[in-house]
Amino acid sequence: MTNLDQLNLINETINKAREELKPASINFIFWGALIAGMSLIHFLFPDFIQSSKYSTLAYWTIIPIFGMIATVIYNIKVRIKKGYETHLSRALKIIWGVFNIGWIIIIVLSYFTREQPTGSILFLLSIILIISGLLIRFKPLTTGGALVLICSILVILDLEIHPLLLNAIAALSGLFMPGLFLYLNNTDA
Repeated sequence: MTNLDQLNLINETINKAREELKPASINFIFWGALIAGMSLIHFLFPDFIQSSKYSTLAYWTIIPIFGMIATVIYNIKVRIKKGYETHLSRALKIIWGVFNIGWIIIIVLSYFTREQPTGSILFLLSIILIISGLLIRFKPLTTGGALVLICSILVILDLEIHPLLLNAIAALSGLFMPGLFLYLNNTDA
């Protein structure tokens, strides 16, 4: 086998793996829409979301926990239907599992420190998106991660841009759009 044949085989394997990850694109689309929607609702109706001492915490934990349950059930069904798990999909599952644990830790710590968790969560999300994009060699996901990183820096710098708007922009550019591109991808990205 020549070097060119080996490179072609590697590229074919990556494209096949990316095609097999199309069901995962539903996760990106779902979470991008959910987080952008939650951010915009909170931005537009702050008095309602922040109506009590614990209402904001409840809003930003209960809805995402139900989302996590829904996506875990969906992913289990997809895995059962497929009948096998690749090394790449296992690696991605572990990476996103670590993200979920990190997200929970950041939320809990932010409650006790009374710090705004948006910047930290966006930073963690950006790293996970960049790693995922690089693993599957999918530029829209890597680019989306870089855009989320920029949003996290803007939140942390505490500029005049509202953190909830930056959160919505990050969710759309880092999750929703790459998920849509992955779903519609013809494996040439």
